[in-house]
Amino acid sequence: MAPQRQHPTAQRIVERRAQKAVGLLKKLHRRLVEQMIDDLIENEEAIEGMEEGGWSPYDVQKIEERFLPRLPNLHSIMQQIASVHSEPVYAPPPVFRHKSLKAKEAEFDAVLGEFLKSLGHAEIQGFQVSRSGDEVTAVVIWSAHG
Repeated sequence: MAPQRQHPTAQRIVERRAQKAVGLLKKLHRRLVEQMIDDLIENEEAIEGMEEGGWSPYDVQKIEERFLPRLPNLHSIMQQIASVHSEPVYAPPPVFRHKSLKAKEAEFDAVLGEFLKSLGHAEIQGFQVSRSGDEVTAVVIWSAHG
């Protein structure tokens, strides 16, 4: 007599669907972070203008409105869905930051090196360098958990 094939239980079906949903949300989360990085780099001048005392509220507000509410909410949704199965979602979403570094060309490597050391275990997400005369400016985007 051939062994009978067991059909998945209702709970197992829910768990599989939850795993699939979390996987899709992880992809969405990654894409949203990639879009945020692109927007930050595209709006570099507006962001630098804030650091230098200028203000471009429209560009900065547009970025904040587009991404800041979405990333934590997306992570919360993943946690809710993951609660129906045993697969951990993953660590809390990373915090993204950026910094503009300016120095004379002869001093730039040292300035950049010190800054990168200060980041510890952070992960560099983007890096852009520009030169104006003998001054070098770099915009560094990094992420860290917590």
